Amino acid sequence: MKELPLASIVLALVTMFCSMAVAFIISGSIIGNVTMIDLDVYGGVTVSRLSNWEVWRLFTCQLVHAKQYHMFYNVLSIVVLGLFMERRIGWTLFLLVWFVAGASGTLYSTLFVSAPWDTGTGASQGVLGLAGFGIVLTVLTQNNRGLVYALLFALIPAFLLDLIFAHYPKPGHVLGLTLGMVMGVFSVGKLKVTTSN
Repeated sequence: MKELPLASIVLALVTMFCSMAVAFIISGSIIGNVTMIDLDVYGGVTVSRLSNWEVWRLFTCQLVHAKQYHMFYNVLSIVVLGLFMERRIGWTLFLLVWFVAGASGTLYSTLFVSAPWDTGTGASQGVLGLAGFGIVLTVLTQNNRGLVYALLFALIPAFLLDLIFAHYPKPGHVLGLTLGMVMGVFSVGKLKVTTSN
């Protein structure tokens, strides 16, 4: 029996709990939509907040979402990617990729929006960072059909929604994906993965 991807599951549960709790506090519903202005108080990240040394926001910004249905998709993507990646690369590298790509992509995304709507939130950038790492990982492995399906599950809807609503891939998403791929390239030599399911 395969090991459960515990870090992925815990990360998904923490994200779901935090996002739904904040939605309930703000809107009175655990699946209520909230505004970016609201999320500034509850852990969203902005350049001005970081300049005040509120660095904890680089973590918390990835746990809160404006739209809870989007959050459900993100947490499902974390678990699906974790099923095929976490035991191959280890839980520490998995979480490191999520944090670095997610925090960087989320902060970067705030540079393209004017105040007061420039609060960065959501797990999409971290998910895309994991997917970027997964793309590199597929090059190393054989029999990786499951990982390919997981990547398609994470990537296609994310970029399709970007094209539908923004008409271009969002800069934070592109940066998250790119950072994940770069981290994958630099980790390749340390990983001993040649086969997979």
